[in-house]
Amino acid sequence: MSQNSALSLGQRLVRSTGLQLILVAGSFSVVTFTLGRNSGVQQSEGHRTNLPITEIREQLSSKLRIPMFLNDLNTSAIEAQPELLKDYDTLGRRFWRQLKAFPVDYINYGSTDGSFLGLERSSDGGVLLYEDSSRLGRGQLTVFSLSPRGERLEPTEIIPGMSANHEEAWYVDTVAARRSTWSSIYAWEDQPEIHSVSYNTPLFGSDGRLLGVIGVDMVINQLSTWLHQVWGSRDGLALLIEANGSLIASSDPSIPLTKQGKSNERSSLGEIEHPLAEMLHRIHQKPGDSAQPALHRHNDKAFLLQSTPWGVDHGLNWVLLTASSANKEVTQANRTLTLGIGAAVLALGFTLLLNRSLINRILQPLSALQQASQTTEQQINLLGDAQPQALQYSCELDQNSGKELLDLNVAVQSMVKAFNQLTQNLAAKEQQITQMFQEQRLRDEQALAQMNHRLKVSLEAAAIAHEINQPLSILRLTAQRLQHQFRKRANGDDPVELLEALQILGDQSSHIARTTDQMKAILRNANTNLSRIDLRDVLDSIQLYVNSNLIEASSWISTALPSELQEQEAWVEGDAVQLQIAVINLVKNAVDALSLQPPATDAPEIVIRLERRQQHWAIVVDDNGPGLPDDHPDDVLLNSSKASGSGLGLFIVRSAMESHNGELKLGISPSGGTRAVLVLPRQG
Repeated sequence: MSQNSALSLGQRLVRSTGLQLILVAGSFSVVTFTLGRNSGVQQSEGHRTNLPITEIREQLSSKLRIPMFLNDLNTSAIEAQPELLKDYDTLGRRFWRQLKAFPVDYINYGSTDGSFLGLERSSDGGVLLYEDSSRLGRGQLTVFSLSPRGERLEPTEIIPGMSANHEEAWYVDTVAARRSTWSSIYAWEDQPEIHSVSYNTPLFGSDGRLLGVIGVDMVINQLSTWLHQVWGSRDGLALLIEANGSLIASSDPSIPLTKQGKSNERSSLGEIEHPLAEMLHRIHQKPGDSAQPALHRHNDKAFLLQSTPWGVDHGLNWVLLTASSANKEVTQANRTLTLGIGAAVLALGFTLLLNRSLINRILQPLSALQQASQTTEQQINLLGDAQPQALQYSCELDQNSGKELLDLNVAVQSMVKAFNQLTQNLAAKEQQITQMFQEQRLRDEQALAQMNHRLKVSLEAAAIAHEINQPLSILRLTAQRLQHQFRKRANGDDPVELLEALQILGDQSSHIARTTDQMKAILRNANTNLSRIDLRDVLDSIQLYVNSNLIEASSWISTALPSELQEQEAWVEGDAVQLQIAVINLVKNAVDALSLQPPATDAPEIVIRLERRQQHWAIVVDDNGPGLPDDHPDDVLLNSSKASGSGLGLFIVRSAMESHNGELKLGISPSGGTRAVLVLPRQG
């Protein structure tokens, strides 16, 4: 077959895909029709099974509205007659009449002092009265039977050991909520085998003080009897549970509401040994929407299982679980759906086999292309770091491989050719880049040599300054010693000119030594070693220097640290020695200025303070000296305000700030003297 008569991949895919679409569309049409019919049947069955659920929900709501109505009625009566809470006889007769008129099991009142009055409907239709009050003895529950007219008869039982305060859920939950509310299900203190749920209302006096709680109970055993009557003879099961799975009521009387034994704990849905209850337990635990009926089978019978939340509008988190028997039409619809799904699966299997055959016919020429590509890749791997060579690519395909694959082979050959051309261009570019790097390296080496030369000059200047300091120190000490000896002599014939000359000699020697120190500081600033430092440590070092080297002026100088910095670090990226030298120069300038003041002025004072200013730290040096002139020039850092000054001190400070990306600011202190502020970028 020639290349022109060969089928293209597109034609082959169209034929194969068309057949697959016919099979898949046909099978899924059957499944869709079956699903639609099944959905209609299930919806119809769901409506049928929803009828008893709706009936149960409505009757249960009506049943629970009675305690709410009675509570509102009793609350209104007590608000109108507050003395009812102290007259247990009258209150008991009121409760008796309500038990006779309404289908409730228990009505009670509990006071804040622990007193209690409750009336219970007994199993034989009579009414029992329970009272725990001071008139009958607190801490014991006295039980009275009542006559047909509601009058108390002789006590039938006295139950000792009652708690001093109400600890049951009907009282505790209501007091905590401070509003009318349904309690959680609880066991009675005097009859632990009985569990009930109650609707309770807190009672408050005119001053807003809590007086007690009044409530109406519903025994959950009676709820089971009611649910059994409502469910009737329907095949299936209805359960009323709390959201945590605790059983409240059951339509099947054989299901126990409490566990066997002496614990009197309520049964849990997961512990009930009943096949329908086990299926309802799985539905209840299933995440998502369980309100839609789910079809399950048991013993060749189909049941629609449904989980319906109930009681949220009453403040109750209950769930109604129902398992209703489904009719035969639902079962038949599910069987039809199973057959339809099976047919769809067979159709999908056939289409997969068809796809596999087509894929194999495509993969054969692709494998040839892959092998040729791997051969080319091996050539690339063998090149390594050697000079790139031209790649070789060769792949012979069958003319029946398909037009698209033949075109792909031609495209790969063109790509290899373009790659070879690109390799040659890259080699030329590599030579240019190598030459550029060599030129840049030469420039970097020259710059490094200049830096080394500057560093060498700085070190030599520092050595010269050290050599100058040694003879200057001897000269200064000798002048000071001669002055001292002349002053100690009692003979006043020594020429005054000699003493003045010695004084000048000592002062000038000190000035030269100070200038030399400042030159060394300038050289020190030229080689900044930055690291993470705490400015509080710098202030501590300055204080030590002042105490050791500025003894005569140490009483003038103090450091201040804000309270928030007592436990917080003041981190900066800086050179601790440079910063210490800068601050000491500011302190020395302040000492010199204060030393020139007349004796009649205020006591000299210099304060060194650390402040936090947004994203910066500030070291502030304030003095109460004469201060700066109002028209001080901008180049004050390069001029000295003293006759013997060189102006290098503030220059050293400024150069240190430039090395730290900081700033030196000069101004007037609060006392009218000079304020110098070193502003440094804050770290951390």
